[in-house]
Amino acid sequence: MRKPPASNLQLRAILISTIKSNIGATLLLLLAVLVGAVINIWPSMVLRATIDGPLLAGTGNLWGYALLYLGAVVLIGVVDLLREYGATLLGQRLLLAVRSRMLSRLRALPMSYYLNVPAGETISRLTADVDAVNRLFSAGLVSAGADLLKIVGFLVALFVLSPPLGFVALASLPAVFLVTNYFRRNIYEKQLVVRRKVSDINTYIQETYAGMKLIKTYGKEDYFSERFEPTLESHRLAMNANSVYDAWFPCITQTVRAVVIATAIYLAAGQNFGPVALGLTLGTIAGAADLFIRLFEPIEAISSEIQTIQQALAGLNRISQFFDHETESGERFATASVWDGQNSEVRVEGVRFAYKDGEDVLLDASLEVPTGSKVAIAGRTGSGKTTLMNLIAGLYPVKNGTITVGGVDPYNLSPSDRRRLIGIVPQTVHIFNGSIYENITLRDASISVSQAEEAMRTVGLWDTVTELPSGMKTPLGEGGTKLSFGQSQLLSLARAVGTNPPLLLLDELTSGLDALTERTVLKAIRQVSAGRTIITISHRLSGIIDAETVHIMERGKIMESGSPEELARREGWYAIYKRLEDRGWQIS
Repeated sequence: MRKPPASNLQLRAILISTIKSNIGATLLLLLAVLVGAVINIWPSMVLRATIDGPLLAGTGNLWGYALLYLGAVVLIGVVDLLREYGATLLGQRLLLAVRSRMLSRLRALPMSYYLNVPAGETISRLTADVDAVNRLFSAGLVSAGADLLKIVGFLVALFVLSPPLGFVALASLPAVFLVTNYFRRNIYEKQLVVRRKVSDINTYIQETYAGMKLIKTYGKEDYFSERFEPTLESHRLAMNANSVYDAWFPCITQTVRAVVIATAIYLAAGQNFGPVALGLTLGTIAGAADLFIRLFEPIEAISSEIQTIQQALAGLNRISQFFDHETESGERFATASVWDGQNSEVRVEGVRFAYKDGEDVLLDASLEVPTGSKVAIAGRTGSGKTTLMNLIAGLYPVKNGTITVGGVDPYNLSPSDRRRLIGIVPQTVHIFNGSIYENITLRDASISVSQAEEAMRTVGLWDTVTELPSGMKTPLGEGGTKLSFGQSQLLSLARAVGTNPPLLLLDELTSGLDALTERTVLKAIRQVSAGRTIITISHRLSGIIDAETVHIMERGKIMESGSPEELARREGWYAIYKRLEDRGWQIS
């Protein structure tokens, strides 16, 4: 017997947990569904008794029947209200539980996920697809279940009034089922396409918005707008294909309804000039006709609910795919390495690494960085420098070879130990929507205000911060538009030294800086370098900062190593790069 996928087990566990924690709302919902199936036949029965009694035979109290009919209709409305309330409450709680579980899983996903999955795809799954789960529960399954019970109730009532009419109603159900099943399959397929197109739109908008400053600078609004047209057009075509089935579905069901009701009234009449004439009373015919009308109301509703369910299942399928992504938490932190708090030696031995199978980025890379030394890794763009730094930082697991920092595997370090051991200044500065203090600490409660202040003093940013109206509490806004590029670099450096780590990894820190800003940043780096192990990444030899040892990388290998003076005397890679840079060539 096949076991259900782990993703389905996750969703099932979330559903069971939500129901258990909201048992009152669940019981109210079930009671409303069951009661609703019974009381929905009352108006038809009261209508039959009213016509055959006070209106035709003159027996009974007409006002009493009228009030009874009104009471039945009001009670149906109250029960439907309770059902909708319970379904909405449980649906919202389920939505919250699914979204919380997805956010928790998002934090445990490896870096490879963020490299291979566009941001818009993830945003779409956390928003539109999760909302589809809510619709599946509140407007889909619950309503469909209630309507199915109503159909059973109406069929029982028709058999009580007249078994032949009951069989007429029963015989109409396969036709409705075949029509519904045909549209269900096609709607589901079209909805999957629509959701993929929506994800493409979200991805394009997110990427365009992220680069809007550059687009505005070069006046390329029209170009990017034109590039967006095919994506929008493919979404329009997918929606149109889906709309064809949406339009035909209710049309077909209404036609079937009209034929069935006409057939039932014809058979029920006493003089229909046909082989079968049931000769039912006028009240029974009216009650049966009302039951047929009410029977097809939930059938037509189910047609709409099936569409909702299909749309939601498409979203649920994408959520399941999200939960299918392997996380790193279990194997990574279950037996987390423990750093001794002092050693910051870096050892790289025979490392091979590839982001995708068969496309090696590092080939047998090896180097040793003693505690307290200053090392630079230089080479052309694409030579593997940043990948090596990411491995040293513990962002990816090493499958071939070994990397240790402070005697432990950095990938298996706990997040708190890793931040205390390694400070990282990436090539691209990321400023978050928050205060200066929050951007330095990243809301790490272990970093005090005094530590953040000391970090800013160390990098030379404190005087700038004190001139701001709210000091460290000054909100920077998304992208850090209140800071210059150089100040953003200093803030990134302050973030790296906030926990006073003994190892700093600097990736192209002076790239793109003007001469004045570069001097400021270099001064800050020299200030924080004292007593620390420093590894600098640069594709320019002029970007190497006070390095005692330089490693030249090319095509994933370390081609030569030594002090700058020693390498300059050799006729190797370093000497060639140096002569080219001195003549104004850019090594890229």
